[in-house]
Amino acid sequence: MEELLHTYTADGLLLEGVRHGPRPIDIAIVYTHGVTSSVFRKTHVLIGRSLSDAGWTVIAGNNRGAALAYPLLHRSGTRVLGGAWFERLEDAAIDIDAWIDAALAAGAKRIVLFGHSLGAVKAILYASEHPQQPLAGLVLASPPLRAFASPPRADLLAAATKAVAEGTPQDLLELPAAGVTFGRMSAATVLARAAFGDPAPRVRAIGCPILTIYGTEEVEVGGQADLDRLDALAPGRFSGALIPGADHMYADHESEAASVVGRWIGSVVDRPATVPLSR
Repeated sequence: MEELLHTYTADGLLLEGVRHGPRPIDIAIVYTHGVTSSVFRKTHVLIGRSLSDAGWTVIAGNNRGAALAYPLLHRSGTRVLGGAWFERLEDAAIDIDAWIDAALAAGAKRIVLFGHSLGAVKAILYASEHPQQPLAGLVLASPPLRAFASPPRADLLAAATKAVAEGTPQDLLELPAAGVTFGRMSAATVLARAAFGDPAPRVRAIGCPILTIYGTEEVEVGGQADLDRLDALAPGRFSGALIPGADHMYADHESEAASVVGRWIGSVVDRPATVPLSR
């Protein structure tokens, strides 16, 4: 069972998504994608469907960082420039709030927040800064912790600071490496990511259980050393797993990744003692 969804953020932006599974009556998994992606991408759809087949409800919602440059419709009828080139990390919580509200309105009582790649970094930011909204669980799929641990080059920061100061925050700057954003990022986006810094220490402020997974074929993004570091930062609340043979997008290993997540929710999260989410 699947249903196309849409919701509006608190600042009036229309976001689109999909629900895998029936309307929730207890736990809902709120799923957010990574840089340049979309929850309609094959990997995310297959993970959502596998979790649904295992009995879980997944509400997967796009965020304002979808694609590279993406026109977002505002309630007023105007369009706002979004996409990975132009998003700011400080706005991520607004998008996640909107999808959590949608899950609660649909009948969910407890939320497991699931973020992939940059979406996992956004999930860390959200969970660490919203202690008044306790989550039942947090799933971090392939968080690029190392990429955020190193500060941007001084000349890039200087160029971004100058552009923002001159009132042109959407100026596209050339990055040292091409990467998934094709070697460009707006000045405002560069400064937002630099201000965020290393996300890993923020897990200390997260009270709910945390699961982190990586594929064994994405060593440039993360692996066992990153799992060990998070375990030391969140002792007693952390679980980690490596998906054999999987790359960053879990291509052809979506069901294995979903199985790990589903078993963890069933054994660690789905307990009577878990505090319900209330707003």
